[in-house]
Amino acid sequence: MGLTSFARCAALELGRWQMVFQGVLLQAKRSCKYCFVDGWRMQFTLTRSKNSIDFNNAEQCMAFLDSLNATNVDQATVALLELLEGMAVASPDPKGHLDVLEHSRQTIDFVQGEASKRYAARPLPPDSQEESVLQQVTRLWSILATNYAFVAQRVSTSNNPALYEQKTLLTQRRIQYHTFCMIEFFRARREMPVGLWKDLHEQYLAAERGGFADIRVADTLNETWGAQSAKECYVSALLIDAASPYSRTPREFTWLVRWAQRFAPYCALQNGLEVKDKTPGFVLDMDADCGLRPINANAAASNPRSLSTAKLAGHIQAVVNQLKKGVSAASLGLGNDCVQPACARLLVSLYRPWGLAASGRRFPRHRASQQAIVCIDPAAAAFFITGKPFEQDGRPRIMDYSRTEAMLTLGERVDGQDLSDDKIDARAIQLGYTLETWDIIDQSVAGFKMVRQEGNSRVQHRQLIGLRIPNSGNLLLAEISWLQFSQGGQLNAGVSILPGPPSVVAVRIAGNERGIKDQYKLGFIIPPVSALKTEISLMIPAGWFQSDRRLTVMADGVTWQARLDKLVSRGANFDRVSFVREETPGVRADVQ
Repeated sequence: MGLTSFARCAALELGRWQMVFQGVLLQAKRSCKYCFVDGWRMQFTLTRSKNSIDFNNAEQCMAFLDSLNATNVDQATVALLELLEGMAVASPDPKGHLDVLEHSRQTIDFVQGEASKRYAARPLPPDSQEESVLQQVTRLWSILATNYAFVAQRVSTSNNPALYEQKTLLTQRRIQYHTFCMIEFFRARREMPVGLWKDLHEQYLAAERGGFADIRVADTLNETWGAQSAKECYVSALLIDAASPYSRTPREFTWLVRWAQRFAPYCALQNGLEVKDKTPGFVLDMDADCGLRPINANAAASNPRSLSTAKLAGHIQAVVNQLKKGVSAASLGLGNDCVQPACARLLVSLYRPWGLAASGRRFPRHRASQQAIVCIDPAAAAFFITGKPFEQDGRPRIMDYSRTEAMLTLGERVDGQDLSDDKIDARAIQLGYTLETWDIIDQSVAGFKMVRQEGNSRVQHRQLIGLRIPNSGNLLLAEISWLQFSQGGQLNAGVSILPGPPSVVAVRIAGNERGIKDQYKLGFIIPPVSALKTEISLMIPAGWFQSDRRLTVMADGVTWQARLDKLVSRGANFDRVSFVREETPGVRADVQ
């Protein structure tokens, strides 16, 4: 056989084996299996490319990237997926492959940020229209991490010293994009899929074994430092998880992710457990499929680590003190969009989980097994309190707001001749008020952990709801403190009970500020509770609070004014405020 024929045969054989290898990859990817790269599980899915691109040609891939219109998010997402999946299968030259990946980072970051806005505002149920967007976003982060892992694998077998020097960057990037994928599940308030935490631990341990964990590489996506190590990226994921991400508003979560990168360099990972005298502390089990957990809940950790945050605690205190002195948040590296007092308030709330590495729970929880009736609509809650629907015709129809025969003074109630529960429930159905039954899993003095097995209402973080507990009599008002949808679709929620029983009132901005023809809006009076050291407060429509603003309030047949004092808490549909009651002598609401 001649040399030319031999070369041709060798090329055909090599091509055949390459096709076999790619076929194995494709079969695994199409069946949503995991590919193993450097011993790590990587989820890999493939879509066929509609573009005539040679994915082995770095120049063509670069030109394809430059031609993308990133403002067309849907088309850009599809195109980026095609590019990354095509390169992963084609396996181009490691240097060219890495150059394309690095060139794509800014574009991908912008497109992903715009796409995630579609589900960031409210918790995302698995059967919602935005579900496909979440799947695309997480898939893109995952395939990007996979591409870096494939490059790293080929670099490991390369004899090119210049390429081997890129191992540190490749290590940081694949851990970074794996954490970005996990962050999207936090953002959508979804339960973390099985295996993601364990994969992250394995990736970090591999970085330690390779000696790349502590070395920083340039990273333009890190707004504070402009650089990041694999360890700092790993620690930032631990900090996000420890900061109760499911209890944060979309704005708070954005700050939380940025601040986790900002403060990660002030933490240290230590082998074994770090037991403190007065605080339980957190432990990290490197063999478990979870993040940081209280030490008492992980006493039998097989491969424990501690996260030392002593240096971070002092730094957080220093930053808070600077904010109190009027130093801008931007100059402190917290971000140009951080405003006061929300910025300082969030940072103070992070001091315990981040600075002390301890759980911030105020009251202990106890197991419970019962059900509760939930009113998602506050208007429905008002109906169940008063027995009558709330009217918004701008006329003071006080009989529609509360049962005057059951009211004595502000915030007080006495037993009256109320309608039976059966009649009220029947009337609620006629009015279109929807009630849901939620299971109570555990409870504390402050509230409940609840699970909704059925129901399709869209609930939001810090939304005001009505709650009727068996054998408790009166309907109470509560606030959603955290939300998480499980992979199976059920809603898990933390519910904080407001002091009660509440009273229904009608409120309107006083004077000519909004015009005398403005309709009255639904409001609630929350009575004081001396045992909890809470003062009387008023629930008003979200966005109404301004210090010293006056509202006209109708309650118990009497019209009076409330001068707003302080914002107690800001909610999704209602704000809770403190106020000073100012009587208007001789003025009563018309009763019909």
